Amino acid sequence: MLATLRVRNFGAVDDVTIDLHEGLTVLTGETGAGKTLLVEALHLVLGGKDRSLPVRDPSVHSAVEAVFVEDDGTEVVLARELAPHGRLRASIDGSTASAQLLATRGEPLCQLHGQHEHQVLRAPGAARSLLDRSGSIDDVGVRALRGERTQLLAQRDRLGGAADERARRLDLLAHECAEIDAIAPEGPDEIEQLLEEVAALTAILDAKDALSRAAATLDNDDGDEALSAADLLARALGVLPRSMEAHRDELSGLLERTRALSARLHVELGAADDDPGRLDWLNGRITGLQALVRKHGHSLADVLSERVALGAELERLEDDDVRSRELDDELGVLEAKLADAEAELLARRTVAAGVLAAGVQARLASLAMPQARFDVAVAGSAGEQVAFLFAGSDAFEPAPLADAASGGELSRVMLALTLASRSGASTMVFDEVDAGVGGATALSLASCLAEVARHRQVLVVTHLATVAAAATHHVVVTRGVTADDPTSVEVVDGDARVREIARMLAGDPDDAVALAHATALLTGDPVSS
Repeated sequence: MLATLRVRNFGAVDDVTIDLHEGLTVLTGETGAGKTLLVEALHLVLGGKDRSLPVRDPSVHSAVEAVFVEDDGTEVVLARELAPHGRLRASIDGSTASAQLLATRGEPLCQLHGQHEHQVLRAPGAARSLLDRSGSIDDVGVRALRGERTQLLAQRDRLGGAADERARRLDLLAHECAEIDAIAPEGPDEIEQLLEEVAALTAILDAKDALSRAAATLDNDDGDEALSAADLLARALGVLPRSMEAHRDELSGLLERTRALSARLHVELGAADDDPGRLDWLNGRITGLQALVRKHGHSLADVLSERVALGAELERLEDDDVRSRELDDELGVLEAKLADAEAELLARRTVAAGVLAAGVQARLASLAMPQARFDVAVAGSAGEQVAFLFAGSDAFEPAPLADAASGGELSRVMLALTLASRSGASTMVFDEVDAGVGGATALSLASCLAEVARHRQVLVVTHLATVAAAATHHVVVTRGVTADDPTSVEVVDGDARVREIARMLAGDPDDAVALAHATALLTGDPVSS
C-alpha cells in the first residue's frame, strides 16, 4: 500500500507530506485546490511522462516521493526529482533508475484510473493478464510448449538451412568426393613421380627405336626392297674374283661381324621393356590428376586437403540431415500437443471473457452508465489477443476501452473491472470516477468503492459527499487564501470532517441543514441513506 506521499515545489504545493492507510481514503476540496495535482504527482513518481507540471519556484529543487509497503513489510521508495533548470531524474530506493524501470516497479504497487491514466490498459498483455486473473487461468503450459518449439526450430535452423538447400549441398558434396575418389591421388607428389616414370619409359622407347633402325640398317629382316649393310657386303663379296683372296677374306669377315652385330641388336631389342600400354595409362592418369588440381587448388596437396574437408562436411551434413528429420518428427509431436493446449486455453479464455464481460456489464448500470456496452474480445490460437471494448451507448459500436471512454467513464469501468475480476494493484487511485454521478447512483458508487477497499487500499478524488462519507479516511486539500499562498493538505476527522462534508453538500460548512445531513451520513449507513 501507499504509506507516504511527499510533494515539493509543484504547482501550488510548497511542501506537503500525506500519511495514508489501508481501506478507502477520499481526497476532497474545492475546485482548483490541487487535488488533481497530487494525482499528477503520483502519476509522475510511477514513471509517467512529464506533463509539464508547473513548478512553484524555478530556483528550488522539486521532488515527488512515494513510500510503498509491500505485503511482507518491505518498503519501496519511488522518487522523481527536478533540479533547478535541470532534467527529471528517477530513483528506486535511492538508486538511480530509468522512468521505464520506475513504471515497471510501480505497476504492481499502484494503478491510477482517471483522465489520461490509460497506461494499465495500453500496456502489452494487460487485458490478457486481467482476464487470466479473473478466470484463474494459467498459461504456463502453453508458454513452456512454445518455448520448446522455439528451441527446436532454432536447432533445425542451425543444421544448415532448409531441407531442400541441404539436399542440394549433399548432392554436390557427394559428387565432388566421388570425383576425387574416382582418381584417388596416392600422395601429394604423385604427379612428379608419374612424370619421372614417363620420362624413363620414353627414353626406353627412344632407345628401342634407335636399335630397331640400326638393326634394320645392318640386316634387313623385314623383306622390304631396301638393301642392308649385310646385303651390300654380300654383293661386294660376290663381285670380287677368287684371285683376290685377301680382299674376299676381309669382306667375308666384315659380313660375318655385321650379321653377328645385327643378331646382338635384335637380342637387345627383344629384351627392351617399353610397355606402351603403361605409358598411355601414365599419361591418362597425369591428365586426370592435373584436372583435379585445376578444380580444387594449386597442387595435389590442396586436392587431398579439400577431400578431407569435403568428406567432413558431407559427414556432418548427413548427420544433420538425420537430426533434422528427427527434429521434424519431434516438432510434429510438439505441434500437436501445442495445438491441443492452445485450443484448451482459447476455450477457457473465451468462457472467462464472457463471464467477465457479463460481470462488468452488470455493474455499469449502477455506475450511471445504463446504456453502456462492455465486451471482451478474444483472438489468437490460444486467446492471447485480448481487448476490452466499450461503447457509451447503443449509438456507437464498441471500440477499445482506452480510446472510447472518457476519463470519468474509464474510472468507473476500471472500478467495475476490478470488482468483477477481483484483480488490480495493492493501491488503486480513482480520479473523476464520480463525474456526472448523483442521487442513487452515488450511493451505488460509494458501495462499489467500499467493496474494492475491503481487499486493497483505495484512494478516490471525489466531489460527492456520499462517497466521502463512505471512506475510512478523509484528506482535505485546501488552496491558499491568496494566489501566492501554498496549498495545504490535512487529514480530517470528527467535527472537521462533518464540516467538510457539509461544504460538499451545500457549499457552506456552517449551513445547519448541511451539517445535520453530513452527521447523518457519517453516523448512519451512508450507502443506504
